[in-house]
Amino acid sequence: TYCLISKTEKLMFSGYFMDLWNLFQPKLSEPAIATNHNKQALLSFWYNVCVDCPENVRLVVQNPVVTKNIAFNYILADHDDQEVVLFNRGMLPAYYGILRMCCEQSPTFTRQLASHQNIQWAFKNLTPHASQYPGAVEELFNLMQLFVAQRADMREEELEDVKQFKKTTISCYLRCLDGRSCWTTLISAFRVLLENDEDRLLVVFNRGLILMTESFNTLHMMYHEATACHVTGDLVELLSIFLSVLKATRPYLQRKDVKQALIQWQERIDFAHKLLTLLNSYSPPELRNACLDVLKELVLLSPHDFLHTLVPFLQHNHCTYHHSNIPMSFGPYLPCRENIKLMGAKNNIRPPRPELNMCLLPSMVESSKGKDEVYDRMLLDYFLSYHQFIHLLCRVAINCEKFTDTLVKLSVLIAYEGLPLHLALFPKLWTELCQSQSVLAKTCVKLLCEDPAFSEYIKCILMDERTFLNNNMAYSFLTCFLHKVQVLSGPSCSNLIGVLVTNLLSEQSSLQPELAAHRLELSKTSGLLNADLRALVLLLSVQPPQVVDPALCPALQELLGRCRVCVQQRSALELEAKDHKAKAEDEGATPVKRRRVSSDDDRAGDAAASLCVASTSSSSSSSSSALPPCGEPKPDHQEALTPTSTSDTETRDSSSLIDPGTEQDPPSPDPAPASTGNLDSSPKEEKMEASSSSSSSFSSSSSLLQETEPAFVQAEETEPPRHVTQASEEEEAEQREGRRGEAASASLEEVKEEKEADSKTGGSSAPPLSEDAAFPSALGLSVRRLQSNVPAVKSYGKPEGLKMLFPKRVPDFNSLPHFRVPQIYYNGDEDLKSFNCVKGLCETVHWSHLKAAEKSGFSGYAKYYAIC
Repeated sequence: TYCLISKTEKLMFSGYFMDLWNLFQPKLSEPAIATNHNKQALLSFWYNVCVDCPENVRLVVQNPVVTKNIAFNYILADHDDQEVVLFNRGMLPAYYGILRMCCEQSPTFTRQLASHQNIQWAFKNLTPHASQYPGAVEELFNLMQLFVAQRADMREEELEDVKQFKKTTISCYLRCLDGRSCWTTLISAFRVLLENDEDRLLVVFNRGLILMTESFNTLHMMYHEATACHVTGDLVELLSIFLSVLKATRPYLQRKDVKQALIQWQERIDFAHKLLTLLNSYSPPELRNACLDVLKELVLLSPHDFLHTLVPFLQHNHCTYHHSNIPMSFGPYLPCRENIKLMGAKNNIRPPRPELNMCLLPSMVESSKGKDEVYDRMLLDYFLSYHQFIHLLCRVAINCEKFTDTLVKLSVLIAYEGLPLHLALFPKLWTELCQSQSVLAKTCVKLLCEDPAFSEYIKCILMDERTFLNNNMAYSFLTCFLHKVQVLSGPSCSNLIGVLVTNLLSEQSSLQPELAAHRLELSKTSGLLNADLRALVLLLSVQPPQVVDPALCPALQELLGRCRVCVQQRSALELEAKDHKAKAEDEGATPVKRRRVSSDDDRAGDAAASLCVASTSSSSSSSSSALPPCGEPKPDHQEALTPTSTSDTETRDSSSLIDPGTEQDPPSPDPAPASTGNLDSSPKEEKMEASSSSSSSFSSSSSLLQETEPAFVQAEETEPPRHVTQASEEEEAEQREGRRGEAASASLEEVKEEKEADSKTGGSSAPPLSEDAAFPSALGLSVRRLQSNVPAVKSYGKPEGLKMLFPKRVPDFNSLPHFRVPQIYYNGDEDLKSFNCVKGLCETVHWSHLKAAEKSGFSGYAKYYAIC
């Protein structure tokens, strides 16, 4: 430190600054001496006297003679001469450190130094050799960050200088760097220089993708072969730069220069295959996620190329693990229930060879979903991104009309593996395809139903993963596809129905009255019961038995009563909480303006809650006794465009089925005005209907997967009161019934009388339910659906003339004034399954009325209740 103990000694230097400068320039800086140790000693002293002493730095930047000539310094970059290397390793950090401290104090000096030719020389000749000059290279990259920094008070010409510096430096690196050996320099430079799309496109136009691919290939080889090298961090950083460049390229795919640059990148297919070989349990999560992010972007950039090459590779890989006895090697990052994975030997840290292994066999799952939340989260974190990547392949294939048989098989296989995760990606995709009327969709659905793995998938849901039915999308999916495939034989189906009935009776008899006071237990029990009820409704719709356990109906009635009591308790608690809050606000003497704002916020919160209910109520309403067909297309899917491939300019963007692969349910449409005429229904029954429209998944209150599965537990849906006179409703009813036919009036009048009788006993609509109350209400909905199913099966059986389980045509329920049909989102046919709001409807509709209604044109209506 040359006796520079404190700042006092450093300030003593100010009087001798010009003496030091005259020694350095030109006597030490200009002579072509390779190793001038006097210069090294002087620069070292100068650096130390400036550290933490801005007064000495100011002596440099305020002297125009010094600022003009300080950048001139003879440096010999002979990387093979060890003596020169050692000299530069000691001298260069001090020299570039002085320049860096000057730039930190003076923006003018920064702009002047950035355009100096010797700085570009240093970037070109010194930064590629970071292992030889680590200190100097670090100071040079610190200087680079100062050169590209932008301040708010910069003038236009200064901003232009920054832009020009970045352009010059990027072009310099792309010309001089060898990607196979200089990946460290490439990563460090691009991390600083690539700040916007213009910078990243400059990389694309100057063969930067090829250069980065060479660096990736070297790192990929070292990762698998050189056990002493730790290049995982370099791989992750390089892939993050790759991702930013590819994302910046996608919006400009229509430009000819961008297309040409991508076509010249011929290593892209091999690059994608090597990315896949990093997807295994030996790779840390940050590396796996980086690979998958880049793969997704590659598929969006050039869909035809990667669909053609990646899909067969992926399908063959998964089939190999399923249908062969090849032992699977497990790395340290495979989810397990132990806190620490003990490794046997050091060489086990890396896979024996590059391999894709993201297969989840049933034998690998240590705990079923819901039993160990920590393990569930670990399993989801490990597999979710990969399943989203497969989902993206399917969506892009639909958009490009390239959905091949191989991709169908891959989609089913991945869905079967992912059943323990309860992901709704596969059900959502295929429910939309089932509703589509396009030729491609119908062909894909046919291929899906012919795949034996698809039957196994559905069978596994009904037998082992019934709690998955609490997911809105999963239940809607089965309503569409259960009747299309032969999953269970007759005896097997009857046995399963018997098991479900036995389970329901056992669970119902073991329920304790005080269960409603325990939130977690209530949620779990309600979820299990509701899942069994939904499975039973699905099976009864496919193969109704002639005889069922006589104890089932009383048990269902008692269970429904308990659900109503629980819902009332929760409603009372919510009302009490609101009253308490209102009293607290009144006691606090809230100002009028503030009180008004608070009430507006409350109304906004209620509106948001009702929207949440609308988006999830389809799950509960779908528990009706008859399942709807999927023949009607859903018109409001959001369209997402896939860019044109560089290899095929005819990529179509007209498909409306592209979805980025999220795990959220689609939003519900706003309530339609058609239901305004039905608001005179029983307040009590309306309360139960709104309560039952809540979704019924038991996993929402305790599951950790809120971002990947729909929120199944929502508040009660309430509608604003509307003043509609009874007389006007009766007139509208008569007009509609006259158009429908006199033969149907008897049945409708009988239903109306019952509904009006119920309305006399009603009360006010219940407030929105809490999360805990939503489960019993949804459970009550499933019980009521099953109640309408079981007695009908015993009383009537299956009518001889009924050949179709799913009617081709259903009436417009919203046009009938006697029924309040909730306007909910549902992946099915005209909200048929939400027809549940009239108490005891199944018991009041007789066969004679059904025959009369069928004669008058209500064929779907008649068949619907004939099934009941």
